[in-house]
Amino acid sequence: MQGDIVYRTEDIPPEEILNYLVETEADRHLIDALKGRSPVVLKGSRGVGKSFLMRAAEAEIRRDFSEVRILPVYVTFAQASLIRQDTPDRFLMWMMAKLCTSILRAASTFGLTLPGGSAITAIQGSSAIGNYAGMQKVESIFETSWMQEKQQELPVSVPDPEVLRDAVEDLCRYTGIKRVVVFVDEAAHVFIPEQQRQFFTLMRDLRSPYLTMKAAVYPGATSYGHAFQPTHDASLLSVDRNVTDSGYAAAMRSIVYKQDDSLKRQIEPNGDVFDTLSYAATGNPRILLKTLLMRAPFNRRNAQETIREYYREEIWKEHSNLSERYPGHSALIDWGRGFIEDSVLPALYARNSGRSSQTSSYFWIHRDAPQAVREALRLLCYSGIVQEGDAGIRATRGEIGTRYMVNLGCLFAQDAEPVKFGQHVRQNLYLKRMVEYGANHGAYRPIDKFALDAIDSVGNQALEAQLDRSIDYLDVTDFQRSKLKDDLGLRTIGEVLKSDEQVFKQAYYVGTKRARQMRNAAVTAVLEYLSG
Repeated sequence: MQGDIVYRTEDIPPEEILNYLVETEADRHLIDALKGRSPVVLKGSRGVGKSFLMRAAEAEIRRDFSEVRILPVYVTFAQASLIRQDTPDRFLMWMMAKLCTSILRAASTFGLTLPGGSAITAIQGSSAIGNYAGMQKVESIFETSWMQEKQQELPVSVPDPEVLRDAVEDLCRYTGIKRVVVFVDEAAHVFIPEQQRQFFTLMRDLRSPYLTMKAAVYPGATSYGHAFQPTHDASLLSVDRNVTDSGYAAAMRSIVYKQDDSLKRQIEPNGDVFDTLSYAATGNPRILLKTLLMRAPFNRRNAQETIREYYREEIWKEHSNLSERYPGHSALIDWGRGFIEDSVLPALYARNSGRSSQTSSYFWIHRDAPQAVREALRLLCYSGIVQEGDAGIRATRGEIGTRYMVNLGCLFAQDAEPVKFGQHVRQNLYLKRMVEYGANHGAYRPIDKFALDAIDSVGNQALEAQLDRSIDYLDVTDFQRSKLKDDLGLRTIGEVLKSDEQVFKQAYYVGTKRARQMRNAAVTAVLEYLSG
């Protein structure tokens, strides 16, 4: 049943991205904002489509370049997990080097002639116009620093943000471009607060009439710092898809058909079953595609087993594994899981199993609840188990708090017949029917003394502690895993990361193109794993 299904944007060639776009009104609003003049911070849990929307915005600007005269630049910061911070400024220098090379590469792709001047020379890392090999070398030194025992000396100086702003202005004036739009994917992908704060300070410092930054971040994993105010320095937009929208089910079905139209033969006769599976994904296309492919053929019995297995076990396993990679967060992660599994889900299930015609997947947390509780809930948002809704919501006694939505699949899986129960819940979902947790609820006691200061002291343990772990932890296809293990003898995450395309070409039936694709997929999975 897998066909040509892909559930990572990284696996789709940029020139084909618009072929996969299923445009809803909300998606169009987000794409237009990403193409606009103002800075944007795009927030959403893993797999909801942040990277896809940024790529779609980039593709539309690229398509219309001759008319709009806007230069799109796409940058991924996924390699941030590899940067050794021997000194506090090395991560900032890596970001600057990466931005410089990405902007120059984009200008070259569109055939733009670079102007002269000291600013352009500085971001090239060379006095030769059109040569930015010097800055590329700097970028490479930082990204391979995890393999080096000693800090390497940089071949050229890295410019500061003011110089980059000047260089972009010179480029725009000389070539007749209106502005440069930089899409930074994985901007806060890692749980290293200091790196995140440096990025958002840089995002603020680079703002100019000629340069606009757009960044994709995760809820629960982002430290903006004091210098950057999300509501003032950028538009903070959410990618969460609203399951109560009338066109939700049709849009999720179209996402699947865009990938593989032949799946209609299995889905159409089981439309209600598929809709329940799509609601279980709670607006997350990657989760929908994963669960759709877990068992073949697609039918009611297999869908029931999938919901039970994925939403009772797999999604929780992924969340709990975060504590192995980020020990500083382990108490929050463990408490959050217990809170949802032992308190929220049983309460919601009991409410939805009663006689009322109104069902709910919502719970409410008092605004004066312990800060550790809110941090734990943000981590659950990061994992996609919870969605944060509106703040300032009044509960039954007039108290103020925040409404959250628990993943519908986790709720459906509480029942012995998850498809039947899921149909009942999704057809009668009522926003105001919430389970409420006051400021001093008893469920908070195990976590209310947690010291949040401990989180900030956690270094890049994700890199140092995880490179020797098995590749079984990587989210790759069975074919890719078998090639890595059986054909190439790669057993650990570190071995995959150190291997080049020549190593991958040693696998049976793997040529140059497939070797590059396989290595890219494997390295992407490594970086995603290391980053959480």
